Amino acid sequence: MIRKVGIPLKKSGKNSVFTLKPVLSAEARRDLISIQKYIANEQESPQTALKVIEKIINRIERLLRFPGTGALLSPKVQFPTNYRYTRAVGYLIFYRHEQDQIFVDRIIHGKRDYLTVLFPDTDE
Repeated sequence: MIRKVGIPLKKSGKNSVFTLKPVLSAEARRDLISIQKYIANEQESPQTALKVIEKIINRIERLLRFPGTGALLSPKVQFPTNYRYTRAVGYLIFYRHEQDQIFVDRIIHGKRDYLTVLFPDTDE
């Protein structure tokens, strides 16, 4: 379902090349499956479901080239977090950029209370 994608990048000042790869959490994978099933079954549109999933995956792949483009989540909460998020077709992709990795933790519809989903044990 999720393509492993690598974008070759040169480290500044060196000739060595490393590759960014997205790592999707189990929850993010379940989110993608749920999104696809909901659109295909509840909205009776399997073709649209595939297009939405493709757009989300394309946005994740774009983060590999521009990992800092997502907005910081920390201004929206009362505690430190290294989450960033970006939008794709009505969904929010919550991710972390650490060294040469993009970690996608959740993919949540923009109308949901995403802070409660991300941090269920807090009062946020």
